[in-house]
Amino acid sequence: MSDDDAIQRMTGETAPFRHLHPLSIILRSVGTLGQNLVALAVLHFSLFDQNIFHTGLAALALVTLVIGVTALIWSRFTYQITEKEIRIRSGLLNRNSRSIPFDRIQDVSLEQKLVSRLLGLATVALETGSGGGEDGQLDALSRSDAEALRDTIRDYKAGRAADRTQAASEAEDAPALFEMDNRRILIAGLFNFSFVLLAVLGAVAQNFDFLLPDGFFNPRNWLDALPGRDTIDGFSFWARIGGALAAALALVTVGLVSGIVRTFVREYGFRLDKVESGQPGFRRRRGLFTLTDMVMPIHRVQAAILQTGPVRKRFGWHHLKFTSLAGDAGGETDHSAAPCASLAEIDPILADSGIFPPAPDLVFTPVDPAFWWRRTVLQALLLTAIGLTGGLFLHQALLAILLLALPAAAIPFLGWRHHQYALTERQLFVRRGWWRQRLTMLPRRKIQTVDVSQTPLDHPLDLATVTIGIAGGSAIRPVMIQSIGFARAMELRQQLIIQTANDRAAG
Repeated sequence: MSDDDAIQRMTGETAPFRHLHPLSIILRSVGTLGQNLVALAVLHFSLFDQNIFHTGLAALALVTLVIGVTALIWSRFTYQITEKEIRIRSGLLNRNSRSIPFDRIQDVSLEQKLVSRLLGLATVALETGSGGGEDGQLDALSRSDAEALRDTIRDYKAGRAADRTQAASEAEDAPALFEMDNRRILIAGLFNFSFVLLAVLGAVAQNFDFLLPDGFFNPRNWLDALPGRDTIDGFSFWARIGGALAAALALVTVGLVSGIVRTFVREYGFRLDKVESGQPGFRRRRGLFTLTDMVMPIHRVQAAILQTGPVRKRFGWHHLKFTSLAGDAGGETDHSAAPCASLAEIDPILADSGIFPPAPDLVFTPVDPAFWWRRTVLQALLLTAIGLTGGLFLHQALLAILLLALPAAAIPFLGWRHHQYALTERQLFVRRGWWRQRLTMLPRRKIQTVDVSQTPLDHPLDLATVTIGIAGGSAIRPVMIQSIGFARAMELRQQLIIQTANDRAAG
């Protein structure tokens, strides 16, 4: 009697243990071989002295070993879906049997990389919230089996058995809550400036630097190799300035192209739907090479974030995100719900989430002006110290302050003008940023902690910072209200704590 048969007899379950799709052997093998290509290239140019025969033998041995081990792992991995839980058995020498009750599963997401999409396969990621991220994963199920598993879990948690075929058909026929065509994705890419292309090329060049000529990364070698170097040296000062501006323009162009390409890869086919069957939520599908299909339950949404900028806002474009307890495949908890949308398109999404934008007549309270002038003074003192230690005279240091510090003070000043907050009966609104404007809309019943802190620079001015903690929020970038009076900070803290406790008691 096999281990699987013994478990079924002891538990009384009749559902069979199943293997993953056999094509998962090929998928995992290709992924493992791809990770070893660099090592194989290093062996070819070093240990094997560019001998193609020895390299071919090593590659054949590597392919055989990887496929054999992967097939053995696949044969020892089985799973069982019962009425109330998923059981997973895995391990070669040390066998591991794991049960994941449906009650503990918080989120189920589907992911399809390019090869998986071509083969009609999908990866199911399960999150229980026990330690953050994915707590269980089933690689390479057929697309229909993956969707059926997701619907089974959602129907169980909703306390009903739905007609999944009819529900899926109705969901596909229903109009999208929000979607983006290629033109909209292009617009979004123009605002997502990125140097990721240069970073990728630099990483590739560094990993294969043994194939590059000596001094490849030395700028002087490139300057000496330029044709007509004497002609370039004879250019006037303004001609060289023009060349520098042309180089800067080329970098900007690369940044724009990188942003567009990155946005197309991530947001291609973006579609957001309202899910009514099972637990109500938002279903988001997107991706060119890797298609992700995730459902974010509405009750797990903690806050809404509306991002824009001075240029983007002038054209009426905004980016809506939801902070959720659900994490995507990358572990990110700020989920894009509408990457490039107008306010008219965003309002219905917010209404479905139970979070509402600020009313047009809502008055926002600005923070203390010390938010900007303290930074300006510190910058001026720092520049003065650098100038004096660098051998400049006092009047030269002051001139440097006028040329550098005063224009730099405009950035903190604009940041102060856009750092405001407002409190209503049900929500807290916090605005931050000038170039990257960010409006956080936080329901007061979702607040977990409220901290009031003071730095050494805050004490003399009797100022404080209020930090609001929410479940699923970023520890690196929490919701903060800086440079407000200490008495006002304590009052705000008390208001938020009392209202949060009342809302939870009423709920």
